[in-house]
Amino acid sequence: MNNIVKTQNSVEHEELSDQQQKWINIYAQNGNDEIENENFEHAIGWFSKALEVIPEPKDKWEATGWLSASIGDACYYLQNYEEGISNLKRAYDVYGPEDANPFVLLRLGQCYFHLGQEEKAKECLLQAYMLEGREMFDDEPLYFDFLKSKTKLQD
Repeated sequence: MNNIVKTQNSVEHEELSDQQQKWINIYAQNGNDEIENENFEHAIGWFSKALEVIPEPKDKWEATGWLSASIGDACYYLQNYEEGISNLKRAYDVYGPEDANPFVLLRLGQCYFHLGQEEKAKECLLQAYMLEGREMFDDEPLYFDFLKSKTKLQD
């Protein structure tokens, strides 16, 4: 985490205070621990608590991106795909298309897939594939097979 405010068109060099950073790190670590223990609802609570520490406008801070992605990830495991999409789209918007995060794109595609939104699923999964390659799907054969069925991949 690099403690900078990031907009889609520029990076400003404002840092979170030491106290803000401390609490975000504590809450995020608690969330990560809950993910490891497959307590996804508790993880969402911790990540949400970390988001509360971030000053307004929240979507200008990089920490909002990775915390929203973490919430989206937990939502995916809970099969709450709509909420997952909402958080993952927020993460995508914070990073911006020029710094697209392949993990965010993968999870977005997976959520869209499970909601039957095949075109959006294909778009996101293809972007993840283009950024990270086949290895992005090593543990995700269902989604790789779907992507292969929808587009020609060079593998």
